[in-house]
Amino acid sequence: MIIPKKAFGLVLLLLLGTVLVLFSRTVGTSLAEYFFGPRGPVVPFTTHIVLFQFKDGTSSFAIKEITSELLALKKACVHPQTLRPYIVSISGGKDISTEKLQDGISHAFVLQFHSIEDRDYYVDEDPVHKAFKEAASSVVKKAIVVDYQNGVFTKAG
Repeated sequence: MIIPKKAFGLVLLLLLGTVLVLFSRTVGTSLAEYFFGPRGPVVPFTTHIVLFQFKDGTSSFAIKEITSELLALKKACVHPQTLRPYIVSISGGKDISTEKLQDGISHAFVLQFHSIEDRDYYVDEDPVHKAFKEAASSVVKKAIVVDYQNGVFTKAG
């Protein structure tokens, strides 16, 4: 079917209007719920922050090695049921703060998990993570760990 030049603008306007209606928050959401079911609750990522103070005399090579191993956990840690990596992201680096509040901490890492359950598996059961902690204990003097879910400031209940 060929659209005459005079009608092209009108057809384009109708097409854009239809797209806007389908993807609007009201009609689009209703249609999506009709076809795909209601949305479940939005659960924020579980964020796992790890801070390291290395033992005095630890070489730069040893620090690079252990930090590289930590970053490699993103691919190495595999969920036992899905047999796929389950860590959403890992980032980290050497402290560059000028506030002088580090209390010996020199490196920070942020890991994100889809759920508290994934984080719990990582912390309590993952054999790759357990092996990493064993290796890290030879060079890490102090580790501080803080976990949170974005926007959650009180315990439900």
